[in-house]
Amino acid sequence: MSTRRGLLVMHYGTPRSIEDVLPYYTHIRRGRPPSAEALQNLQDRYLAIGGPSNLARDSRRQGEAILRGVNELGIEATLYMGAKHTHPFIAEAVRQMAEDGVQEAVGVVLAPHYSAYTIVAYREYAEAERAVVAPSMKLAFIERWGAIPELVVALAQRVSAHMTGWDPAETLVLFSAHSLPARTLASGDPYQQELFETSRLVAEKLGLEHWSFAYQSASSTGEPWLGPDVLDVIAKRAEDGTFRNLLACTVGFVSNHLEVLYDLGIEARERAHELGLEFRLADTIGDDREVMNALSVLVAKEFGRLSA
Repeated sequence: MSTRRGLLVMHYGTPRSIEDVLPYYTHIRRGRPPSAEALQNLQDRYLAIGGPSNLARDSRRQGEAILRGVNELGIEATLYMGAKHTHPFIAEAVRQMAEDGVQEAVGVVLAPHYSAYTIVAYREYAEAERAVVAPSMKLAFIERWGAIPELVVALAQRVSAHMTGWDPAETLVLFSAHSLPARTLASGDPYQQELFETSRLVAEKLGLEHWSFAYQSASSTGEPWLGPDVLDVIAKRAEDGTFRNLLACTVGFVSNHLEVLYDLGIEARERAHELGLEFRLADTIGDDREVMNALSVLVAKEFGRLSA
């Protein structure tokens, strides 16, 4: 009898409609409803990008691309999608795997860089449910993939595509990722180091003359978050008068959603223009074939270890 295998692809989640923003935001806040003002602010941001993003759809496409690669490597598996903050939740996906009789599973988080504050939470959700519904199910994880050559090449291609017509001497490439509470680094969390490494590798691949890194999308929690913030860096560079052009490239997000379409595509763009800088935003990797195939190889290796 052949082993039943599952590919568990996890993402952050996004509301399906404006009405769903409240339960979504409440879940992020661990069951505490947001204030009316905070809710309205988030709803307005979604409305500014045309409504809730296509993150769930895009994440599924990425998952399907990874699964195709796994199948092409001779491994039969079934795809299960799980989100951190919306249905189907990670626990629901694991429960479905158990109901389907999955014996071996590999989890992939659609975020390239490891942090105990983020990636570990995905793993804990999956393992907690597995312990309840299928303790004998073998479950492995791909926890980091920010330095794989295929991701570096894909990001470099997207930066290069948006440099056309700009003088590199007058252009700053600004890499970014989601900020986290500053306390995450106190215990030696590798998140910042991994983000810097990806940015450096892309810059070296392109031979960039001028580049920097900044954080974005910090939450208002009353505690310090990692910086500098993208908007502050834009203001500082405009004040310096060194650059005429700014090209933003997120290394931390792999598909278009609110933090890309609004925080960079609208907010950062408007700030740059207000300060006299030309602004462009590099595309995210989406379901880039080479990157997804590289993830398929990592998944296949984990399945090999589980079966050994």
